[in-house]
Amino acid sequence: MKTGGAPGRPLCDNLGVITGFNTDVKFRGLVYHVQTEDKGRDNPLIETLIYKGGEILASRRLPYAELIRGTDAEPAIGRLMEEQHKAMILEVKRGKFAPAEELELEDLSLDDIVLAYLAARAAPPA
Repeated sequence: MKTGGAPGRPLCDNLGVITGFNTDVKFRGLVYHVQTEDKGRDNPLIETLIYKGGEILASRRLPYAELIRGTDAEPAIGRLMEEQHKAMILEVKRGKFAPAEELELEDLSLDDIVLAYLAARAAPPA
């Protein structure tokens, strides 16, 4: 891994890496950090990690080797990264990673119930 470089130039030797996303999400006074990154053509994988206080609470990995066979795969990979990142943010906002004592029953709209249901079905089995 290289430590420097000109703006707009890759910082690593794996030239197929797409810039990822980092988002801090607040939920009931706690801050969670959601990080999504592309591992590049040498390791075609999108990885999203959720941190709280430096501890990894969850991870989701999506292999995409079949996409890099196409000539212009970068836009599709970028969309997958953004979708996975947003889905994990939604899980944080729904309280999936909150300590058990923080969760309370609350009134949810039908839209919130449907979104929570879809997010739970999209999550891989634990």
